[in-house]
Amino acid sequence: MKLHLRDFRIGWRLLVKEPAFSAVVILGLAVGFCACFLLLGYVSHSLSYDRHVPQRDNIYRLMSRWNISAVNANWSNAVSLPARDAAIASGVPLQATTFLQRDINVRIGSHVQSITMAAVDPDFNTIFQPRVLAGDLAAALARPDTLALSRETAVKLFGAPDAVGKTVQVAGRPYQVLAVLEDQPAATTLPYDALASTRTTIWNDEYRQLVTTNWGSSHGPTYIKLAPGADPRAVTEAVRRAMLASNFYTRMSPAQIASLNGHDLIDFRLGPLAGAYLDPDVREQSGTHGDSKTIFGLAAVALLILALAATNYVNLATVRTLRRQREIAVRKVLGAGAGSVSRQFLVESVLVCLIATLIGLLLAWLLLPVFSDLVQRRLDRMFTFGSVGLSLLLGVLVGVLAGAYPTWSALKVRPTAALSGRGNVETAGGLWLRRVLTVLQFATAMGLTGMTLAVAWQTRYASSLDPGFDAAPLLIVEAPDDMRNPTVHAFHDALLRLPGVSGVAESGTRVTVNMNGTSLQREGGAPTQLNWLDVSPEFFGVYGLTPVAGRLYEAARDTVDDRDKAVLNEEGARQLGFASAQDAVGKIIREPNGQGTRQVIGVVPDIRHRSAHETVQAYVYYVSPRTGTFTVRSRGDLETVRHAIEDMWPRWFPNDVLEMERMDTIYAGNYADDLRLAKLLAASSVIATAIAAFGIYVLAAYSVQRRAREIVLRKLYGAGSAAVGGLVMREFLLLIGAGALLGLPPAWLAMEHYLAGFTERAPIGVWTIVAALLVAGAVALGSTLRHTLAAVRIRPALALRE
Repeated sequence: MKLHLRDFRIGWRLLVKEPAFSAVVILGLAVGFCACFLLLGYVSHSLSYDRHVPQRDNIYRLMSRWNISAVNANWSNAVSLPARDAAIASGVPLQATTFLQRDINVRIGSHVQSITMAAVDPDFNTIFQPRVLAGDLAAALARPDTLALSRETAVKLFGAPDAVGKTVQVAGRPYQVLAVLEDQPAATTLPYDALASTRTTIWNDEYRQLVTTNWGSSHGPTYIKLAPGADPRAVTEAVRRAMLASNFYTRMSPAQIASLNGHDLIDFRLGPLAGAYLDPDVREQSGTHGDSKTIFGLAAVALLILALAATNYVNLATVRTLRRQREIAVRKVLGAGAGSVSRQFLVESVLVCLIATLIGLLLAWLLLPVFSDLVQRRLDRMFTFGSVGLSLLLGVLVGVLAGAYPTWSALKVRPTAALSGRGNVETAGGLWLRRVLTVLQFATAMGLTGMTLAVAWQTRYASSLDPGFDAAPLLIVEAPDDMRNPTVHAFHDALLRLPGVSGVAESGTRVTVNMNGTSLQREGGAPTQLNWLDVSPEFFGVYGLTPVAGRLYEAARDTVDDRDKAVLNEEGARQLGFASAQDAVGKIIREPNGQGTRQVIGVVPDIRHRSAHETVQAYVYYVSPRTGTFTVRSRGDLETVRHAIEDMWPRWFPNDVLEMERMDTIYAGNYADDLRLAKLLAASSVIATAIAAFGIYVLAAYSVQRRAREIVLRKLYGAGSAAVGGLVMREFLLLIGAGALLGLPPAWLAMEHYLAGFTERAPIGVWTIVAALLVAGAVALGSTLRHTLAAVRIRPALALRE
């Protein structure tokens, strides 16, 4: 079927001739195209991670999994540097580099800014081949006092990308910039602002010793590029042998080894870089990892929204075709063949969809910043020639598919019946098709609404769970060093003197992110893995915790140099095999090798160190000076205390950026992914419900028009307003019921699958399903009320005359 430019001109004139119809149709489709483009753009972004890396199919992550109870059983991208060294020494032809990220504070003049630095090996240059805009990257990675900056970071620090040869201060030491690199795309699992050598003096000696020699210290990933034909299994086997021969493993007691139940202490494997972002075996809540089920679910939602918008166009175009039957009949009488009629209706549909696509792209461009904030991703490659071109092709495809049924309806018009006024009636098959489309619209809308309510309610419930203490008056302040530093110790005293501060305590890290594990056993018991946290003697008092049994650390009785005391949480006492919390008090616990003997002085209630996605963990708390995370307790207005800390910070740490957060904000951040999913589902359900409402509105208008004479006859035979209204509403209630039967069971299964990821579930029951049904009913009632009232008010004389 050959298209002519004249067909498009005629189609345009018809659109202009009926501006109200055209605006409604085009804007409805435009919203569908906009939502579809943004969601599919996010999906495409999620599937494109690390595609810019040359020969990425030959690059692997050296992954690890600990087989101890104190650490979750998931695979991790982080491994120790001894594991990297073992891979290099395996004899397999490969290149390897670590990628240890940390935030550093750089000072230029009087300004201090925080950037993300990654310490890498020289092989990073040959494995990932970052584009060097200026300078020498190899030289920057060969010296301990140099850096390479991304272009964006160079502009951020110096105001221009010309940064080679310039100097920044880190912790009071000068570091020279020897290279400027091209900015990475947003879709990367290796984000960095600066690169440095693993020999960098930014690492202090203690940290360097910990990172480079301890098999149990996993601070970041190691990437391996295999030569063609190299055996990945030979690499992991060499790493395994090195781990089993290390002091880290050989000093384990027989009881500890027996507790592994035949497993290695650490399992290793190589994971392809290509699958890093969506690897289902990794459970990282960060910007460099995503959930594949969520991503593909959003792709399905995007296509559903576009399909729903297209069905509305089918409904409207079909009704319009019925009203144009005389026009179609005249054209056929004047010689227009089936090809000419088909071409004209398809061109009109394609033209409408193309205009809607362009408007949808404009809406997507305007809403992109808002959408990026919603999904918490920098979507820097949404609008490309390829994405826009594919969107236009999709618009043409939707136009052809959506125009197929109205075109078929036009071809079925019989000139004789139409010109005599007897053909302005839709076939029974066509009517049922549009009813089915309406049912699908409401099924989708109800399913999305039910899912939205379930996810939102569970997120609200989980984020409001009692962490075991009152988080509202607590602020977390990260110091640049620990309490062994005199300046940090003096800062502690200065915090205590601030008005409105009732207490200050320190811990080795935030209570929400501790992932350390240690092996302990009681007398006569088996070795058990517990998480441990270094704290100051004031810790439990500042958190407002009271003992379940015994006593807790107190500033008046305990010092940071005590090495013979321990406090367990209730789960820790259970894991060690004590009959009760009271039974644990006074007992001796030790490391299985006989070292580190401590007496349990008390048991503290379990607090929520992790999110509701994970079970309560066993913990042991030690007093130690190796603590640099401050917890500040306010007895008044928390914001006043916050501002006071901001004002005093530069006097103590002029070379560092203040990192401070409310404790309740930190806990809420555990559910950022769940909240983002709830918002995306909410936006999708609102759009789907609006489309369904519009669809049933159109169907109601046509239904009243189609049944006008039937309604008149019923009135003439004595039917009252209630009977007429019931006649009209009955049809749509049946459609809603069919939509509920079709859409709510899958929604229920999806809810159960989502809730299975939580150890503590909100008491949801079936109320979300009922609420979704009620919302759909209210929308249907509102959408059909006008036409129901119109049916009740039909004047018999006027209707029979027509």
